[in-house]
Amino acid sequence: MKKQWLRIGIAVGILVLAAGLVSGGGKAVQLIQNRLEADVLLLDPGHGGIDGGAQSSRGVLEKSINLQIAQEVKRLAEDAGWKVVMTRETDAVPGGERTATIRSWKTQDMKARRELIRRTQPYLAISIHLNSFRENPEVEGVQVFYPGEGGSPEVLEQSKKLSKIMQEKIMVQVQSRKRRVPMEKNDVFLFKEVTCPMVLVECGFLSNPQEAQQLQNGEYQQKLARGIMEGIGGFSGKKPLKKVPFIDSRGENKEY
Repeated sequence: MKKQWLRIGIAVGILVLAAGLVSGGGKAVQLIQNRLEADVLLLDPGHGGIDGGAQSSRGVLEKSINLQIAQEVKRLAEDAGWKVVMTRETDAVPGGERTATIRSWKTQDMKARRELIRRTQPYLAISIHLNSFRENPEVEGVQVFYPGEGGSPEVLEQSKKLSKIMQEKIMVQVQSRKRRVPMEKNDVFLFKEVTCPMVLVECGFLSNPQEAQQLQNGEYQQKLARGIMEGIGGFSGKKPLKKVPFIDSRGENKEY
């Protein structure tokens, strides 16, 4: 009998606590729920490991800057309530065991990234890269690419829509002197079986000495990241979660 009354008491206590949270902290409960049900954003910092990507005249490798920008986007996205999945979080590429040739290693790596996108089923995916055009070191600017084939008509149309918003938002953030429009690109490995809206963002040209220097600057990387996040927000309509003060049953101030 005592055990039965104990169980009843515990159940009543839980209901009272829940009622207090709903009545006194409804916004906090809703925000917590939003965080738990957040959409998934997949970020792909291009290259990594033995694949350094493009290289500046001073030997700066693309792979490192890609990762730095992606990490800043991740921070902003998580603050805004997104669940973020990254294809790599360090220089190393997960599962990127050295195979017979660099070419076969790269193919193995790209297949693993594509499979991660397929399994994760994100709301959208963004691949972050840097450009290079050694034939003309004066070429500069951000360029966003989208797939024109390799997916359903709806996914391709949404990818194109995302690219337009992304291109504009980033250019505004970095105050780009070079006005560009997004371009279709079909020779990107990750675009061959695209299962969600996806774009590839070339954040600048390492072959341009001035822009290469900018791309290494933390403040400039933050501008790029903010532009990418504004592009994500403009496409998704998802607004950043606002932290609201909430006083729990013990009178302690918290933010959710």
